[in-house]
Amino acid sequence: PMTNELFTIRDARPDDKAVLDGYANLEGMDAIPSIEGVRVAVNEDDEVVGFLRIALAEDGTAFVNPVITHETWRGFGVGRALMEEALARHGELRLVSRGGSLPFYEALGYERIGWDLIEMSLVDDCDHCEMRDECGPVPVRKVREG
Repeated sequence: PMTNELFTIRDARPDDKAVLDGYANLEGMDAIPSIEGVRVAVNEDDEVVGFLRIALAEDGTAFVNPVITHETWRGFGVGRALMEEALARHGELRLVSRGGSLPFYEALGYERIGWDLIEMSLVDDCDHCEMRDECGPVPVRKVREG
């Protein structure tokens, strides 16, 4: 697993799911459908401090849905590390950023793309979300260099 002094990244395990759903709920999101495609950042006590879920489209494109860092761990590079590790594994990542999160993704080198490059189910999620106006969703992507 990838490591730094504060946390390590590993595959999610079944006993992590309740925590992951709790984090998603705090962000106003539904529970995640399963732990398939989920990588978690854990502290030295193996407590989840953040996670990233990859949903693969039919054509194999990797979509980040979602990436969440626990509020007490924001600013420590958890989200960045999860995103960089996923990009290294998949080669390209696409996602729909909340407007307020856009500076985070732009700092990581993500670029705005058209909604036509986003998996239909994610577009539907945004279209039917009651928070869409305040969220201001923006589709972005990054392709691994080299």
